Amino acid sequence: MILIDLQKAFDTIDHDILLQKLSVLNFSSHSIKWFKSYLSDRTFQVSLEESLSIPGKLRCGVPQGSILGPLIFLLYVNDMPMAINKCELFLYADDSCLVFQHKNVKEIKKVLTDEFKDLCEWFVDNKLSIHFGEDKTKSILFAPKGKSKKLDPLDITYGDIKIMQHSKVSYLGCILDENLNGESMALNVIRKINMRLMFLYRKNKFLTPPLRRMLCNALIQPHFDYACTAWYPNLNQNLLKKLQIMQNKCIRFCLQLDNRSHIGEAQFRTINWLPVSIRVNQISNVYVFKHFANKTPVYMKELFETVEGTNVRTRNSFLKLRQPSVKTNFGKKALFYTAPALWNKLSCDLKQNKSVNSFKHAIKRNLFEKLLDMKEKDIYLF
Repeated sequence: MILIDLQKAFDTIDHDILLQKLSVLNFSSHSIKWFKSYLSDRTFQVSLEESLSIPGKLRCGVPQGSILGPLIFLLYVNDMPMAINKCELFLYADDSCLVFQHKNVKEIKKVLTDEFKDLCEWFVDNKLSIHFGEDKTKSILFAPKGKSKKLDPLDITYGDIKIMQHSKVSYLGCILDENLNGESMALNVIRKINMRLMFLYRKNKFLTPPLRRMLCNALIQPHFDYACTAWYPNLNQNLLKKLQIMQNKCIRFCLQLDNRSHIGEAQFRTINWLPVSIRVNQISNVYVFKHFANKTPVYMKELFETVEGTNVRTRNSFLKLRQPSVKTNFGKKALFYTAPALWNKLSCDLKQNKSVNSFKHAIKRNLFEKLLDMKEKDIYLF
């Protein structure tokens, strides 16, 4: 993977090129005139201490902080994938990355180098500039843990510029290790939760029990949840234990318990939280429910395959997913494999909830009921 960083992406959009692209995208002439009016005759000034510069004419870029800004940028880069042939190009606003998969590192290097060169030419043609700083545009080579240390480095160049290879990278707030084991992401989550919990303890005397729980839900729970189905299943037992310990600490804070207090099924019910591992299962099931409700983006729909004929409402075969065939343990931990296994075990009544919100509450009640049937040692880690 090559992660591409653009310099001042929103500030360097060429207005003439943008209007030409709108025309190619079949925007009406009235719409194009409106965009031209919206972007033209804008000025800017520079403030330094108490001095203000003479207004300068803004000849490129889109207004920062505007609702239309990100949309205009997406329209501007909409044809970027046409510049490449063999690689996949992932786009999210101005964050983009080039991905190619192969068993031979030399082939990966060759294809990525060629495709990156073509992409750079597209950037030049569209008057966008890549930031080639050491920690900006960079590469990473993903491989199984036993093989990664034996592989040749991924030496990708563009002219005289060498793209630095990293052992871990951050993409859209998720830290990716070269082995995709989720370790760096988990450690980052633990660090952030610890910092926020320490902050809340310092303000403890001002907080009521409902406010403590609300703050934990707002400031801490999102770190447990973010992209958890991607990084959590691959963690080793030590990190799984540490994550559960952090959640237990949060529960002790919310319930005003001392540091040695036992955290069990009763405490989870009181705070109305599921243990971390069970929470991940809940989120996986919600993804599948959204899939059947047609509320997932295209890239999520491609993960799951519905068994033909399961839309017929029979008790045994209602809304089922096909279990894919995988050969590796790594594959068996991926969402496309684990989610169908969890979903197919759910009752028809659960699957027939009318909204995403009602399903979230129903599946949570269902998972709480199952806590009593599980051994404590399999759930609660201290």
